[in-house]
Amino acid sequence: MTDEEALAERTAEGVRSRLESLDGLPTAEHVAVFETVHRELSEVLSVLDVHGRDRRP
Repeated sequence: MTDEEALAERTAEGVRSRLESLDGLPTAEHVAVFETVHRELSEVLSVLDVHGRDRRP
């Protein structure tokens, strides 16, 4: 597994866990979780995109 694949897997697992925890939170707190998940996914996708561009011929 490459570093990028490991990062993507760790991120996906963390996001799944946070989203599963929504059931136990008041609805008013869901927005903060969604914003955090969105920010994290955006950051990871940016990192993966940069690494992908670095590998192109």
